[in-house]
Amino acid sequence: MSNIDQISDIRKRILQDPEALLNDREVMRALISASSSNTPTNVIDLKSVVLKRLEGRVEEIEGQNSNIISAAYKNISTTFRVHSAILEALEPKTFSEFLNFLKTDWANTLNIDTARLCLEAPSISQNDIPQLQMEFGPSVVFLQEGEIDHYITLGQDNDPRPVTLRQIRKGASNIYNDIAPELRSEALMKLDLGEGNSPGLLLLGSTNPDQFLPNMGTDLLVFYGSIFEKIMQRWLFNG
Repeated sequence: MSNIDQISDIRKRILQDPEALLNDREVMRALISASSSNTPTNVIDLKSVVLKRLEGRVEEIEGQNSNIISAAYKNISTTFRVHSAILEALEPKTFSEFLNFLKTDWANTLNIDTARLCLEAPSISQNDIPQLQMEFGPSVVFLQEGEIDHYITLGQDNDPRPVTLRQIRKGASNIYNDIAPELRSEALMKLDLGEGNSPGLLLLGSTNPDQFLPNMGTDLLVFYGSIFEKIMQRWLFNG
């Protein structure tokens, strides 16, 4: 094959798949090293093409690294906040102090808009609930038997997960009270309060629709819920 035929064949292959040439590092190094300052103006400067591609790649990598670092800082911050919230929940020395913590500091320790502890109390009549609410405060909500599973599954006939994250149009008014219309996402942690006892439920509500999303990790919330189970068993059933 003559040089002209070889050049024609190479030209044809380049036109068919130019990306293959630009992505071949050895070929690009050879082309760049063969270039000269006397390159005619009607010839594309391959060096500038490569530099532009490299600049784009560097910007892409920097963006990825920035996202990774940002996510890492967010995870560290969230972990620290949950650990701090657990320590603060363990701090009260009496049940009245614990109830006061739920009323005043609980949501702030988790950096959310509102938090609720729901307890099923099938032996308590509806007439008794207002008096209990005055005693326990707005952060503790008493529900009838089966209401916790019904709320977690939205009435569907399936077993509730230990942790559920979801977006909502508004919170349940009988649970969140006045802030219910403003809520846009929530985290739900079902509590096992011991054999023979009705279940409990932790609800964390946020006005930010992206605060709790179904695709987020739940490890920290599972840990938080398990610690809260032990706290509740200590206060409500062990004195």
